[in-house]
Amino acid sequence: MHLTVRAACLSLTCAIGVLAACSKPPTGGPLETTALFGGSGNAPGQYGYPRCIDADHNTLWVIDKLARVQRIDPTTGHAVAVFKMPRFENGKPTGITVWESADPAAPGPIVFVADTHEHRVMVYQATTHNPNSNDPAAQDEPPPSLLASFGTAGQGPGQFIYLTDVAVLTTPDNKAINRLYVSEYGGNDRINIYEPAGGPWSPAQPAPTFTFVRSFGHYGSGESKDDIQLSRPQSLAIDTRTSELIVSDSCNHRIGRFTLEGELLAWYGKPEEPTQAPGRFKYPYGIALLGDGSAMIAEYGNNRLQRIDLATGDCLGLFGQGGRAQGQLATPWGLTVLGDTVYVLDSGNSRVQAFDKPRGQARIATHTEPRR
Repeated sequence: MHLTVRAACLSLTCAIGVLAACSKPPTGGPLETTALFGGSGNAPGQYGYPRCIDADHNTLWVIDKLARVQRIDPTTGHAVAVFKMPRFENGKPTGITVWESADPAAPGPIVFVADTHEHRVMVYQATTHNPNSNDPAAQDEPPPSLLASFGTAGQGPGQFIYLTDVAVLTTPDNKAINRLYVSEYGGNDRINIYEPAGGPWSPAQPAPTFTFVRSFGHYGSGESKDDIQLSRPQSLAIDTRTSELIVSDSCNHRIGRFTLEGELLAWYGKPEEPTQAPGRFKYPYGIALLGDGSAMIAEYGNNRLQRIDLATGDCLGLFGQGGRAQGQLATPWGLTVLGDTVYVLDSGNSRVQAFDKPRGQARIATHTEPRR
């Protein structure tokens, strides 16, 4: 149906008023999906409550509560590679980050898994996927090889309680890694900074060693920039346009903007006000930057996505509603962008839904709190 509506809006016979309405940001309701795949199950391409998603240049990566890492062809929903985490007795990962170097000598994507309940980051080397292969057998790939891991259980420097996500800061040419940011909760509730030993690391070099630099933040719900307090920082993203770190402070129902050194720039949302109002959040989990100064936020508690202006906190649109039908969401954990498409992890429905990346700067609500 959404294709029919879109075609009508582009038609030369479309009334001016209708064209104006089409340009307004959505205020909720079902997603206008362009694809839906997955479903509950343990077969390749199915999911057992998936909780994290990311993308390389051609494929999606998803981890579910069966401790499976699946590499998914987004055009078919077919799993081109599947492997299980080596240990999962204590729990399953809740974060995955995929980075591809611009170095032509790099062998393929680097996959960082926040191995939440094993208190460590696992670093894998994947191969380059060929989406144009006509050989069906060539679409099934071997699992990535383990490059490195770091972290142990504890509260000290370089230790973790429950990891949630990894953000990668690259060199300006995107050929090497300068720094990693690792978020955690469970009492630590902080952001940890790691750097490659010996300087920036490229996948064309031998396996890396990441060393702890420092951390910032601790458990709490305060808003002061002089005392960073967090409660389950679930997702991280680096905005290369502004050199800022974006954090979903999930159990405080807010989004934070930080400098790359950990200085607070602004909070959007309020710990004491987890509502459905535009510009407010209820358990914001996933973050996907759209490359235009805005971000899509997956709200676990509101069963929706919200697009915000990162510079102001203004709401630029609400997407989705709770339910089981196509276009509806149940406890979405994460989302990612591949090309001009947003893929949302519809976790409670054990599936992935896709829709066109939103554009425009029309606002539903203006963030009115003082900037910090």
